[in-house]
Amino acid sequence: MTGLSPQDTTTPAGQILEFLLRNGPASIKDLEQASGVTATAVRQQLASLTAEGLVNMSKERQGVGRPRNLYQLTERSHGLFAYYSDELALDLIGELLETEGADKLRYLLNRVGVKLASQYRRQIKGEAMGDRVRQLSLLLDRRGVRVALEHRDDVIVLNEYNCPYHDLASVHRDVCEMERNAFSLALDAEVTLKSCIQDGHHSCQFVVNNRHDSR
Repeated sequence: MTGLSPQDTTTPAGQILEFLLRNGPASIKDLEQASGVTATAVRQQLASLTAEGLVNMSKERQGVGRPRNLYQLTERSHGLFAYYSDELALDLIGELLETEGADKLRYLLNRVGVKLASQYRRQIKGEAMGDRVRQLSLLLDRRGVRVALEHRDDVIVLNEYNCPYHDLASVHRDVCEMERNAFSLALDAEVTLKSCIQDGHHSCQFVVNNRHDSR
């Protein structure tokens, strides 16, 4: 057993999981280069990770010839990178839905999002939107959320490669809206959720309007 924690990226197994999280399906050659160990060592790690249900394999055909093997994270492995949801939270939300209804749940999640945004705002400084988004990404990184930024014309895309509320969001998608709204309030900008891990995408893409007149 690997006994991995979300922060354990110094071992070959941890490096493989981190690479697959950030880059999606990869071949043994890709993983060999990323982890700095031999192909044989990569195969050994993949065998252990597959046995634990953290990685699975698919085949990709590229024209004629033999298909190549690609390895990717399983649903279970995403739980390693989820920090803020657990069985208790799921049970509490289930009870709230049953006793108070969906509207009450959305109201309370909105309040939680506002408080989360307030925490972020206290640590985000500066006027330039690029600087503000970068500071937000650093705050997320400290909380164990793997992120990367892309600058595209008038927008900045914040990619989240692991959902911090994975178990909750898989059952109650209003959690996704809570996070989007928290980012919007924290950055004082228009933020849209373009793609979501819960829909099968490789990352959650939060698109931040970088135009000065959006503030």
